[in-house]
Amino acid sequence: MSNSESKGREEKCGMMIGGLIVLGIGVLFLLINLGIIPGFRVIWPIIMIIVGLALIIGSFSRSKKDQFPG
Repeated sequence: MSNSESKGREEKCGMMIGGLIVLGIGVLFLLINLGIIPGFRVIWPIIMIIVGLALIIGSFSRSKKDQFPG
């Protein structure tokens, strides 16, 4: 795989992650407004835990890709 193909793939992945974050935040606010889940004061620690776990898992998957190119 060429360097430009790799860079294009990383950009698409970054855009997808950004879109998923915005989508998730929108769904969260919708569910709060509908009264399905409790208010933001109750739910924000859970969001922080999920974001932290996602960052940790993402760093492990990136390091595995670096170890085994191709």
